[in-house]
Amino acid sequence: MSTSIIIIRLLICTVIFVPPCYTSEWYQRLDYDYIRSDIAKEIKNVVERIENRQRSEDIILSNISRLPIGSPVYGQMIDSMPSKEGHSGSRNAEIIYEVARSLIKSYCLRNGHSDIKCSKDLMNLNLNVTATLGEMCMSEYHNNNYSCNFDYRSLDGSCNNLKRKYLGKANTPYKRLLFPVYKDGVYEMPNINEEMRPNPRILSTNLVKDEDSSDPTKSMMMAYWTMFIGHDLSHTTVSTMGKENKFVNCCDKDKRNQITLNKYIRSCKPIFIPDDDRYFKPDPFDYMNCMNYLRSRPAVRPDCKFGPMEQMNQATHYLDASMLYGITEQQTLSLRRMSLGLLSVQRNIYDDHERDLLPLETTDNVCQNGPGTCFRAGDIRANAFPQLNAVYTLWVREHNRVARALHKERLFLSDEELFQEAKKIVTACIQHITYNEWLPALLGVNYTKENGLGFGQRTTYDENADPTVSNSFATAILPFANSMITDSLSSNSMNKWYKPSKLFTPSLPSIKRYYNQPLILGEYFDTGIGKMLIGLTVQATQKVDMLFTQTITNYLYRIDPNDVFGMDIFSLDIQRSRDHGIPSYTQFRKYCGLKDIENMQDLSEIMVEGSADRLMKLYKTWNDIDLLVGALSEKHVDDAMVGPTMRCIIREQFVRTRIADRYFYDVPGVFSDYQLENLKKVTLARVLCDNLQASSYEPQQVFLIHAEYNSSIHNCGSKLIPKINFNGWFDKSQDNFLDINQH
Repeated sequence: MSTSIIIIRLLICTVIFVPPCYTSEWYQRLDYDYIRSDIAKEIKNVVERIENRQRSEDIILSNISRLPIGSPVYGQMIDSMPSKEGHSGSRNAEIIYEVARSLIKSYCLRNGHSDIKCSKDLMNLNLNVTATLGEMCMSEYHNNNYSCNFDYRSLDGSCNNLKRKYLGKANTPYKRLLFPVYKDGVYEMPNINEEMRPNPRILSTNLVKDEDSSDPTKSMMMAYWTMFIGHDLSHTTVSTMGKENKFVNCCDKDKRNQITLNKYIRSCKPIFIPDDDRYFKPDPFDYMNCMNYLRSRPAVRPDCKFGPMEQMNQATHYLDASMLYGITEQQTLSLRRMSLGLLSVQRNIYDDHERDLLPLETTDNVCQNGPGTCFRAGDIRANAFPQLNAVYTLWVREHNRVARALHKERLFLSDEELFQEAKKIVTACIQHITYNEWLPALLGVNYTKENGLGFGQRTTYDENADPTVSNSFATAILPFANSMITDSLSSNSMNKWYKPSKLFTPSLPSIKRYYNQPLILGEYFDTGIGKMLIGLTVQATQKVDMLFTQTITNYLYRIDPNDVFGMDIFSLDIQRSRDHGIPSYTQFRKYCGLKDIENMQDLSEIMVEGSADRLMKLYKTWNDIDLLVGALSEKHVDDAMVGPTMRCIIREQFVRTRIADRYFYDVPGVFSDYQLENLKKVTLARVLCDNLQASSYEPQQVFLIHAEYNSSIHNCGSKLIPKINFNGWFDKSQDNFLDINQH
């Protein structure tokens, strides 16, 4: 027998009889007893490493001065500070991801596999390969400690799905539409120098311009409604340091401290400022060399398997008005008056006609200028822009108006019953306005009807659908709202309607003056926030594109005139996308079934004129383009305000947000037919009419601007802006009422 035949036979035998531990399915052997003991030892080592790291962090931070109140980094901390409810989950996640990385290094990479393949393979392995890791996940998601009230939503989003009670709950991870891109397959961010990824600040200064790009058909209310519901659906917070969970400034002014922080604080991933930056480095003696960025808080995967890092969403994943009511009992109680179902308000000392403002916030680390200088709401970010705070105030007023109407209808209802019923109605109104008015204005009327977002039929709840907000939507798509705002604050100074040139009072300076400082608005808005809200309905919004006001690309979080520099929201959004491992723009085009980009001509055809050339001067290849950058550079489609990739991701999210919500307002059984008939009459115009005494006229469609103003403006008493009829609200609700627990 020849030598070659013997070799062939030996190879065949090897392929047929090789045990699983030597096949490409390397992860299968990790379930063997002798490997389990190695994993248990590695867990112990990881825990020790993390504890040592925390002790080191505490020592480092003890030698660094506290963040100055009012400073830009203090404002950044307020926006992104995590709640205590997620501490244990994020610490467990750190352990799990470090163990995952160790397993890949020890058992996969040496077989010649790539980091990404190793990470994908590891997703086949359950955490219960050891009791310690299994318990970390089971205690977080699969315990029986949920206290479910089936009549109303829970505050934290739990118990909505009765099969998987954790689905949509606050402090759980975002969902992936595509497998994430990490340098090591698990959690390492791509290195700018090694991976040839452009510096986020360089992208910002070369691509973003501060120019007017008004959309003559859409109102500024589009921008602030986007932010408002964005707060409802997502809140990404940062990883904290040491055993006391402290926030850290990785760009400390003391350069020695800065070097120490970036060397030893693993979550420090600041954005370094190029030497030729015209704003941050105007002279060699007074400059800012980096912009603070801390990596986002990690979360344990709910499927209780190993895999790449997931980031935690501190908000609930449902459109449930949690930004108004909070997500914990303690938070909600602090917002309630505890009488007649009302939310707490304070009197507006600047306007006797519009007395109800949000209550003052008196706790630490909430107001950028210190306690008592901002308002309390269900979401800490409510104070960012004065217009946004006005929208929050509008809906607190609406809650109290509804609660009073319900009390008048049923005098014997308790405070708790009135609160829950009013909350349920307000949530339904926000859902209806979002789907019936905002989404058609954003995505196009026909598109919403044809893609599961219209209201031709009632929503059918799908218990198998997942409401979880996608990481790509929250991180790289929602920030489109930042391109829609202008630098100016405008208000309607009269209770009459004129052409826009006569409508706005030019007495107010830039929003730069009011960022995170809502209280000083009273100095100028002596006629109440109502005028500002009305102004939002007639002021044109900016288009969704690469044109941003420099108030948020250079001066973000800067409220003290003595602070020379602020921050750049666009750079921070790019860095966050990379932190989260968000795949590139071209990968999402494939996900959405759009045409592949094969050459420069393909790119030029889908991008706004001139964008393709600018992008390719910065990126090595179009396959590297960040999702946010590509989505903002796309040509808009049909009657939409966005391009096809962004529209695809927004649609995907809002279809699931609707069908995966057992309490969605038009699901059979949530409201009676009579109640639903009334709720479907609701428009944002009606809410403005009912809560702004300064308003006696409103546009019928608040998100749209019409060429003929007179034809679009109606008296608040007009039948074209119908009211909810609360007469017989509870009596009629008994007709055709279905038990929600049956659905």
